[in-house]
Amino acid sequence: MSDSSRDGSGGASRLLHAIERALAGLTRLLLVLGTVALVLMALHVIADVVGRLAFTHPVYGTTEIVSFYYMVAAVCLPLAYMELRDEHITVDLIYLNMPLLLRRAVFVFSTLVTALFFGLFAYQSWFDSLRAMASREMVMGAALIEIWPSRYFLPVSFGLLAVAALLRALKAVLSPRDAETHLQATVE
Repeated sequence: MSDSSRDGSGGASRLLHAIERALAGLTRLLLVLGTVALVLMALHVIADVVGRLAFTHPVYGTTEIVSFYYMVAAVCLPLAYMELRDEHITVDLIYLNMPLLLRRAVFVFSTLVTALFFGLFAYQSWFDSLRAMASREMVMGAALIEIWPSRYFLPVSFGLLAVAALLRALKAVLSPRDAETHLQATVE
């Protein structure tokens, strides 16, 4: 009989692993989309500069499209991927010197606060996106561009980040062996 079968955590561990695999796939997709937005932004700006300097005709709506689509996608879409991989900026000078159980408690608390914050942000930005869509929100600069579709980047990104934070907290509580290495006991 395996250790996970004896302590009853085998089912929970498998479920968490399945959820993590599905979430990892979604977050990788958003990472790819964010990367594509970054490349498109660079190409769009280059085309605008070349058009302006070589042909005295810039690309229509570059500033608006870069500001409201490419930048938002490049910054927000990969956030859940970063959370799932524990790659956000952290300062852990004191944290790593704490006893293991206190590290787990601090970690669970901080990831739950992160999930709450980004969950609320996703909730609010979802309603903001719906309002923007209903009014067909536009921006008027050098060009008149509809920007309401880009408003959906936020609730999707922040919602998945909240789910990723919840998953990490659950793993730390229900399946400590599968949690991040800084939450596991070291064998000396």
